[in-house]
Amino acid sequence: MARGYGGAVMKVFGAQEHTITVTAVHDVTPHYRRITFAAPTFFDGKTIDPANFVRLWAPDPDGSGREHQRGYTLVEPDPDTGSFTLEFLLHEPAGPASAWAREAEPGDTIAMSWWASPHFVTPDPAPDGYLLVGDAASIPGINAILATIPDTTPVQVLLEQFHDDDRDIPLAAHPGRTVIWQPAGGDPATLARAIGERDWSNWFAWVTGETASVKHVRARLRELGFPKPDVHGRAYWSKGKAMGKDRERPAAPAEAAEVAEVATSPPATAGRWRSRAGARLLAPLKSRLILAGVFQAVVTLLRLAPYLVLVELCRRLLADDDGLAGLGVLALVLMGAGTTLAGLLVVAMHVVDARFGHQIRTAVVDKLSRLPLGWFGEHSSGRVKKAVQDDATDLHYLVTHAVLDVVAALAAPLAVLVYLATVSGWLTAILIVPLIVFLLLTARMVQGSASELARFTTWETRVGAEAVAYLDGLTVARAYDAGPAGGFRANLAERARFLDAWQRPLSSRKTVLDLMTRPLSSLLLILTAGGLLVGAGALEPVDLVPFLLLGATFGSQLLAAAYGMGSVREARAAAQRIGLLLDEPELSRPERPAELAGDRHVVRFDGVGFSYDGRHSVLEDVDLRLAPGTVTALVGPSGAGKSTLAALLARFHDPSRGRITIDGVDLRDVSPTDLYRRVGFVFQDVMLVRGTVHDNIALARPDATREQVERAARAAGIHDRITRLPSGYDTHGARLSGGEAQRLTIARTLLADPGILVLDEATAYADPESEHHVQQALSRLAAGRTVLVIAHRLHTVTGADNIVVLDGGRVVQQGTHHDLLATPGLYRELWQAASHERVTA
Repeated sequence: MARGYGGAVMKVFGAQEHTITVTAVHDVTPHYRRITFAAPTFFDGKTIDPANFVRLWAPDPDGSGREHQRGYTLVEPDPDTGSFTLEFLLHEPAGPASAWAREAEPGDTIAMSWWASPHFVTPDPAPDGYLLVGDAASIPGINAILATIPDTTPVQVLLEQFHDDDRDIPLAAHPGRTVIWQPAGGDPATLARAIGERDWSNWFAWVTGETASVKHVRARLRELGFPKPDVHGRAYWSKGKAMGKDRERPAAPAEAAEVAEVATSPPATAGRWRSRAGARLLAPLKSRLILAGVFQAVVTLLRLAPYLVLVELCRRLLADDDGLAGLGVLALVLMGAGTTLAGLLVVAMHVVDARFGHQIRTAVVDKLSRLPLGWFGEHSSGRVKKAVQDDATDLHYLVTHAVLDVVAALAAPLAVLVYLATVSGWLTAILIVPLIVFLLLTARMVQGSASELARFTTWETRVGAEAVAYLDGLTVARAYDAGPAGGFRANLAERARFLDAWQRPLSSRKTVLDLMTRPLSSLLLILTAGGLLVGAGALEPVDLVPFLLLGATFGSQLLAAAYGMGSVREARAAAQRIGLLLDEPELSRPERPAELAGDRHVVRFDGVGFSYDGRHSVLEDVDLRLAPGTVTALVGPSGAGKSTLAALLARFHDPSRGRITIDGVDLRDVSPTDLYRRVGFVFQDVMLVRGTVHDNIALARPDATREQVERAARAAGIHDRITRLPSGYDTHGARLSGGEAQRLTIARTLLADPGILVLDEATAYADPESEHHVQQALSRLAAGRTVLVIAHRLHTVTGADNIVVLDGGRVVQQGTHHDLLATPGLYRELWQAASHERVTA
């Protein structure tokens, strides 16, 4: 059967055709049918992603012999059995696909194509929520998306209802899902108006359905501030175009209530999307980059002018005309002017980049100083280094070179093409043939790689992370892995197989592209075709000169433009990463900081609640009082919130609810400098800086004398070990055991002399001998201070003045060790379990 222009284009671009057979038919509702197909050849070498679709070729109902293309989302694809299901909305009046589906029976066959099938990819950065808009025809795609969204992410599904039984069509379950059905009316903007007025910042919208409805919804999302990258909009069918017809009916009372609930939502506020972070960062440069691009286009044309003068010079030489000297001077003047202006433009862009780069690095460093300390625990030093150094370097290329290179690479061949067309239309048309082949091959490569690019990024991230983890645990890995790198090596091999499977089929096309874009290939084509045209009298010999001078580099310039666009994409990704860093929430700083006085402090937690993501609470309604000269221990099962609660006292984060006070002053009203003079902390993970032992101890008091540093080291029980080092306190990069390094950090805290101390089981990783020394040092450190201890081993805090038992982020018990043991509850259960473990060990 004839398939028309669309089918021919798809074949040219590499569409794969299959014949599929109906194996089962199930009517979900009178207007919604599920058809299962056997597709034995479809899954060969394919990876099916969420919301992938296939293109059916439905026969024309009027028997004209034509076939019409219709896209349908894959449902329940099963490569093992070679089958999949498609779901059909049976429109009235029926279009080609609906008409075929209504009459389909097991054993029927239909043609299907697989080409350019976009799929749902989780946006990066991950959105705060998803808005899925459509109608019954959209449900297969929406179900595929719901299956991929994390359970903790909110989802609002807004569906337009055309039939009474549309609600009977199954929707995939999701814990955060809210479904709103909007009765269809005569106005295509009805669905758009049902989108609630609220702050949709950092939400992602997936919009499908009827053409007019999709148009109005997209306009509504623009009003609400949705940026283009955060909206996927695609019409699935068109009303009045043999695709279907809605049925008008009044809204039922329950439906009207749902709509009213949406309409009375709080007013919208100005949105701010993380996906626009890079655009916001580059916004100050936008006008300058556009101006530089325009100027570069002029310079490019000016630098091409000498070649045109040389062509005219050749013409006059062949015709024995005069005025050759003047043309030569003109060519030199134009060449000099073009080179000078190009140089000035590059210098100007370097000046712009130097200022912008300085602003960016200053902003990043300033931002890092205002971020909560907890942020650094969640992000590696490599992330910071990449933002300050690597990403800033990528921006340098964007500002100084990328835009200029792309404009030059595009303006030059286009100008050349226009000029050559005025010389010889025939030879220009022949020169365009390789360009068309280049575009077709490139399009097929892009189409073939679209689904693999996301996997490639995932593999790169995964291998990079595992490489760092492997190097960090190299000793253990080499001791226990079967091979030199164990699992890491296996992952590298799997990555290599993925790359081979992806790139090997593209190698022949890459070779053809490389040969086509070489100047020698263009020159050979020009000489061959031009010679034939000259021999046939269709081209003057002198007219071949401009093609030889300008046409030979045509392909290489287009290739340079492609590479330049790749560099632009990388630079924009770098801008996005820097922008996201600058958008990170930071700790508030008081305009007029309150002063803390004295050395003994009372700490209170009043109704403290905390959530890392704003949706799931880690702590709830915590009330505590920490008195001076007392030790309060936090105990509880893993994930109870112990470390989070202690981190809030050190102001690694701010509470989501309630407040924490020192002597009645909210932590948020204390300057960071004053706070960290009052609050010290010793954690399990020892952090030593590069430098001498003296520098590490004096980190909190850089002006401390050697005598003060040694006094703190003696109190921490580490002085004797330091004196045995090659250069004593002046030793650089001292190699210390875990317990020794822990005592060094205790000496650092003793030197700082804070009134409030937070300890996170500082002896957890120490051997028995080191544990004894560390416990002695901690006893000296805790004397007279307000101490909060995170206890992972209960026997280490039996002497605490108050033991607080946390479970699920709430305080469930508190008291002394003996009181808690005498009371049935979680503490006694934990103590008995720990005692059993010690006995069996």
